[in-house]
Amino acid sequence: MNAAIKDQQLESIPDWQAHCIAAGLIARHCSVTEAGMASVGKELKDLFGHGDAEWRDLQSDRRGIGCARTAATDTELRSCCVTRQQPAVENSPADPATPLG
Repeated sequence: MNAAIKDQQLESIPDWQAHCIAAGLIARHCSVTEAGMASVGKELKDLFGHGDAEWRDLQSDRRGIGCARTAATDTELRSCCVTRQQPAVENSPADPATPLG
């Protein structure tokens, strides 16, 4: 999974786009199952560690997996994630800016 997102410069873009791209790349180069596991695992690590677990991150990961299903290349995947809007607040089970824990 780390190889799928290596050298993608995800630190320099908005967090929700980075989540979308990372999950999409893992889905394209590994599997949808592994992308889902990485998504949930990352948020659990944030929840019990020093990160900020947010519902919006999970929504963005799910969006990235959806982009991976239609993208023929990594460039198309990145474009899909960048052109889609940030996940809406009203679709979240809780305020996405509020930590999960």
